[in-house]
Amino acid sequence: MIDGHVRHRIGGFALWLAGLALACGAVGAAEVPPSSAPLSLYPLVLAIPLPPQAVVGSDQRRHLTYEVLATNLGAVPLKVQSIEVRADAGGATLLRHGESAIKAHMSALADWQRGVDEIAPSATATIWLDVVLDAGASVPVELETTIAAVGAGPQGSGRSSVRVASDPRAPRVLRPPLQGAYWAAFEACCDAANHHRRGQRAVDGRLRLPERYAIDFVQLDAQGELHRGDGTRNEDYHSFGQPVLAVADAVVADVYTVQQDRPPRQPLPPPTLPEAGGNHVILDLGGGVWAMYGHLKAGSVRVRAGDKVRAGQVLGAVGNNGNSDLPHLHFQLMDTRNFALAQGMPFVFANYDLVGRVDVDSERFVAEPKPLARQREMPLTLSVLNFAPSR
Repeated sequence: MIDGHVRHRIGGFALWLAGLALACGAVGAAEVPPSSAPLSLYPLVLAIPLPPQAVVGSDQRRHLTYEVLATNLGAVPLKVQSIEVRADAGGATLLRHGESAIKAHMSALADWQRGVDEIAPSATATIWLDVVLDAGASVPVELETTIAAVGAGPQGSGRSSVRVASDPRAPRVLRPPLQGAYWAAFEACCDAANHHRRGQRAVDGRLRLPERYAIDFVQLDAQGELHRGDGTRNEDYHSFGQPVLAVADAVVADVYTVQQDRPPRQPLPPPTLPEAGGNHVILDLGGGVWAMYGHLKAGSVRVRAGDKVRAGQVLGAVGNNGNSDLPHLHFQLMDTRNFALAQGMPFVFANYDLVGRVDVDSERFVAEPKPLARQREMPLTLSVLNFAPSR
């Protein structure tokens, strides 16, 4: 699995972020108040790197998933008391996290696993948001996110807000990248603390979240087991060697096939590029959208850069290489051909059956009483799916 732990120095970042805030939340001339108007000098600066794009999840609800970067330009720590998202300016409250939930939804910029409820002077934290709407609800044209915080001294209590227009594009509809039964969607979207959803990293001096909607697909058996026997060989795993399929008619943009499969359950190597993605294929789906298939089995890839492929065509097989500790398929959509420089994009599968979920507390597969047919939905994390045979 591609490692989401990247240490990132933030010296000088606050000034850059302030500029980004202006770019992300710039107001039109008609909205600028006169110079005589009272304005807030509260030191909490907010910026939204990427507008949210609504996608229907396997819970049959719409998800608007995005991040807010919060920088404290003050001289004292700011303790966050609440996070609130409203529809449009002054509209209905869509989400509210109180004081007890802040650490679950805010982390240190350089360490997504370290939940925080306080932002130190000259530091930045990431706020992770998933606004969930009923399936029939309309998507707000604009979201307003407000953070209330308190600090010592004259800065005291205050609120900062940032607005973002929702991305009106519909997510790309795809054929499944795999076939067969009991594919578990691990490390997936949306309100989940995992290395895909929260895997911010600095690449060539740019802040990116390429795996925002990525899924690690691992095949189970009917009892919910990942492997036969003791699982010490790749061949023990049900996923290993399973065919990987083109999700659409496409052109092969990149192929990387230099790595050998490594034994399962080994410590992950240090993340390097492009090695972290293992053997991989990138498809150009057209319209500024690319698909990545990672950790493909050594020697299995059947295509070359420039090839035209048809939906359902076999590209290779599931393997275990790169930053991976067991056989699985890493799949994601992105806005550029380079998976390290991309922003992750949402997607839905045309058809699949939802057959259960993985309960991480009991480490058990919990089956639905009967398969639930799903159309044009994105599997949420820990869901278990059946994909129809390729036709």
